[in-house]
Amino acid sequence: MKERYQLRQAAGAYWLLDMEQGEQYKKPFMLNECGAYIYRAYISGMSEDEIMQAFAKEYGLSFSCAQSDVGQFMMELRQRGII
Repeated sequence: MKERYQLRQAAGAYWLLDMEQGEQYKKPFMLNECGAYIYRAYISGMSEDEIMQAFAKEYGLSFSCAQSDVGQFMMELRQRGII
């Protein structure tokens, strides 16, 4: 099954593209490297807690900092209807 949203890298940034747009154009959602890491982890099937732990380890952060960053990003993805 084809994913509705696809992650692409271009012009030094990551872009989340809606592949099922209707008549009204939706601008791609720009992500930084951390956002792309979190999104990839989520679509691979990791739970939010697993993502927070992996994110903290990958970027050398405390768990509480990773929890805040991942939580805020996941909330934005939900608000945009991406997840």
